[in-house]
Amino acid sequence: MGSNGAVIHYKPEADTAKPMNNDEIYLLDSGGQYWDGTTDITRTVHFGGKAPTDFQKEAYTRVLMGNLDLSMVEWPAD
Repeated sequence: MGSNGAVIHYKPEADTAKPMNNDEIYLLDSGGQYWDGTTDITRTVHFGGKAPTDFQKEAYTRVLMGNLDLSMVEWPAD
């Protein structure tokens, strides 16, 4: 959450854990490995205590635009 959201597979420890609040973006990175494939699901949520900052809106929008662009790529068959 917040600054800890940039840490890949962050695991809270007593000295690094931050309480959740309504002013930062919460990042949920989840997934699983199965016999026939791997899933990876990432979600971001702002709970709305205060309105998101301009920077939070900009970051969210840029990631969304990148995902939309990636979804339209025509990948080679080989």
